[in-house]
Amino acid sequence: MWPDFEGGSIVDLMDSVVRARGGRAAGQGLREVVTSGWRDARTVVLLVLDGVGMKQLDLLPDDSFLRRHYTHALTSVFPSTTAAAITTFMTARAPAVHGLTGWHVRFDEPGLDGRVLAILPVTPRGSHDVSALMLTPDEILARVCRTPSMFASLPGDSCVVSPADIVDSPFNLRHSAAARRIGHYGLPDMLDQIDCALRAPSPPSYVYAYWPDFDHCAHQRGAASDEAGALLRAADAALSRWVQAQPRRDSLLLVTADHGFIDGPPQRLIDMEDLPLLADCLAGPLSGERRTVFCHVKPGRERDFEHAVHALDHACTVWRSADLQVAGRFGPGAPHPKLLSRVGDFTLEMADDWTLRDTMPGERRHRLVGVHGGTHADEMRVPLVQLVI
Repeated sequence: MWPDFEGGSIVDLMDSVVRARGGRAAGQGLREVVTSGWRDARTVVLLVLDGVGMKQLDLLPDDSFLRRHYTHALTSVFPSTTAAAITTFMTARAPAVHGLTGWHVRFDEPGLDGRVLAILPVTPRGSHDVSALMLTPDEILARVCRTPSMFASLPGDSCVVSPADIVDSPFNLRHSAAARRIGHYGLPDMLDQIDCALRAPSPPSYVYAYWPDFDHCAHQRGAASDEAGALLRAADAALSRWVQAQPRRDSLLLVTADHGFIDGPPQRLIDMEDLPLLADCLAGPLSGERRTVFCHVKPGRERDFEHAVHALDHACTVWRSADLQVAGRFGPGAPHPKLLSRVGDFTLEMADDWTLRDTMPGERRHRLVGVHGGTHADEMRVPLVQLVI
């Protein structure tokens, strides 16, 4: 499943939010969702539950809050992963435009010279010491992130409610520019912080709130694990109580996710170290995600790569990355000038529940039970919940 960028993706959701808050949207907005009443809301609250895709609603009983108020299924972006999707939520632009195409991104900007960085913590692969790059995280983001915060374009006041340990991170500072930032310490505190904003004498026009806990649990324990189910049921019950306690009924609550999840069994995890002929064709470490892998190939080795990658015919579809851009898989809008250099020469779209990783010196071999980033429907489809609060 590829993203539905013709009115059915989180990019289109953000177009509708921008328009509802009096901003200038880049696209036409949601296709099948009636949004005309969104303009009348005193405050629009967008709550992003990291990793809680459509499949994850199966962990909840039929009478749960999220299942009762679910209205539509949307798609994430490609790759279906936090770095790409959260940047879309905060810029209202597709990955093609903002250019952040996965947890790991290869940058060719001056001073980075082809280094692959984990973009949310702004750390290089193989080392957590960003000082080795002779650039601060703020300087790096200023060079690689050209798309402004959506909050800066909205005429009303905005508020970002994000975990306290990342609310003032370089990534968050840049992408929440012009919004008031509030740190939270878990879901109950996040809801309390939103409540305070809504009850203020002059409440913000727009509140963006982010809850990462389910994603963390699903990666470590599995997307369908008892632990993940218990966490989501507790969050659902807390949301239900919070909505019932709202006194005014003049604001709009939208709940969605950045992506869904599947579980990646260990017997379907492929290590690049076991494919020496393929690894020898690469000009550097892999980037993107374990489920959507971007490969930069050494000059003159394209034919060798295409021959060697046949070893993965059972596990992935191989695309020329330029063809994916032409097909619009990274979304609408004027592409980031470095988009193609970031997604490399070839993209491996992992099939079924296969994953692929490489390990650089200094890196631990992380075992992720739950995974995302690919085109499986369970990774790509996310819910939209909307109701007046």
